[in-house]
Amino acid sequence: MDALSDFFDRVQLKGRLFFAGKVDGTLDIDKPPGTAFIHILEQGGIDLVRPGHPSIPVREPSILLCPGSCRYKLRASGIDGANIVCASFEFGAAIGRTLPFGVTDTIIFKFSELDHVLPVMETLLAEFRGAGPGRHKGMSVLFEYILILLVRQAIARQAISRGVLFAMLDAQVGKALAAIHQQPEQPWSVGQLAALAGISRSSFSARFAELVGEPPISYLAAWRIKLAQDLMAQGVALKIVAASAGFSSQAAFTRAFAHETGMPPGEWLKRA
Repeated sequence: MDALSDFFDRVQLKGRLFFAGKVDGTLDIDKPPGTAFIHILEQGGIDLVRPGHPSIPVREPSILLCPGSCRYKLRASGIDGANIVCASFEFGAAIGRTLPFGVTDTIIFKFSELDHVLPVMETLLAEFRGAGPGRHKGMSVLFEYILILLVRQAIARQAISRGVLFAMLDAQVGKALAAIHQQPEQPWSVGQLAALAGISRSSFSARFAELVGEPPISYLAAWRIKLAQDLMAQGVALKIVAASAGFSSQAAFTRAFAHETGMPPGEWLKRA
């Protein structure tokens, strides 16, 4: 089983173009909870401006992978501005809280170290500049593939060493995560998940929290809410949503949903 592909399919992760063009001054990006970003710097230079931290200069063509927890602005460093293409990926607030990438700061990849990514990126940029039918869907698929390639590269160079995406590749914790992702409706206990991992309950709990950033049952709750949100967005009735996401009743689902998101399901759906 390909754990990362399964995860991306289940969270319905799609890359969405939200900005493309020249930045002459500062690009201030709204970062809803659970949203990650890719910024492709084609030409020029930028400074990654972070409140309370030193700015990070980027002076050559690069791709920036920015987790939702990172707070920043993109500021052109020269009088000629900078050409940037930006995409967003929505994990959802509940899963985003677990820091899927395992980092809280931006990871920068220079074009010169991304030989295997450049052909995909060139295809993406050609699709962006064209006007062919299915253009937006094609760009979404290419953005998603670029994200996968960047995650591989980040793990290979040890820029990512924790988080859900990394933990799914772990021989022990990965088995428990796969069970949660594939069967969220099951009444999983820490003991059952530890048995799947093949280690003791205490060792499993400690390793899960170390890699994922949250205890197992807390992550299970977040995953169930993410699943419920996706089903609600598809128009599925709340009673069916509750059962599919592993809740004993619609009332129990409503309480859990409000606890995770700060609002009842109906209000969230209206805002969504």
